[in-house]
Amino acid sequence: MAQSGPEKTPPFVPLERERERTIELLSQHFAHDNITLDELERRLEQVYRASSLPALRELTKDLPAETTETEQRRAAAVPEVFAPERDRIFSIMAETKRRGVWRVPRWLTVWSIMSDTRLDLTEAQLSSGVTEIRVRAIMAAAKVIVPPGVRVVVQPSAFMSAVADDVEDQPPVGSGAPVVRITGPVIMSELKVKVRRREQLESE
Repeated sequence: MAQSGPEKTPPFVPLERERERTIELLSQHFAHDNITLDELERRLEQVYRASSLPALRELTKDLPAETTETEQRRAAAVPEVFAPERDRIFSIMAETKRRGVWRVPRWLTVWSIMSDTRLDLTEAQLSSGVTEIRVRAIMAAAKVIVPPGVRVVVQPSAFMSAVADDVEDQPPVGSGAPVVRITGPVIMSELKVKVRRREQLESE
């Protein structure tokens, strides 16, 4: 006679899903300056140590409830025909690519957390003067591709990271060429900046 017992369910599936959700929430709160970098690292360490759903939920219980919803409402209020002066790109445990014809805001903040993020400005429309791209990379790989004729200034703050600037033969200062300045903290990450001509798009 077969013995009846409790129905077996995969114990790690819901726990791992909650773990991923908690990491995403913490990353969003860090992006919105609700927690510091030290606090993010401390909580992420506890996320990986947690062995139950209540323990994971405890790590975000004290944080504000509104994060992405607020940003989405703000973005929706801006008509698409107007290019915003400021914008943000979030890439959290993901692969994010921005390429093709698009207008780059004068101030662009790029969050890349445990992600592979690529910004291709080859066909993008740049404003005259200086366009500042602030890259905040944590355990990530970020790449910025610019067309020729653009002056690039790479000034990140790197910690345990690799920063490669492959931009050569830049327009001289005072030439009137658009300027792209790349700043921001790069932590345990890789940041690459290179020039690519538009005709090279066809070969990719």
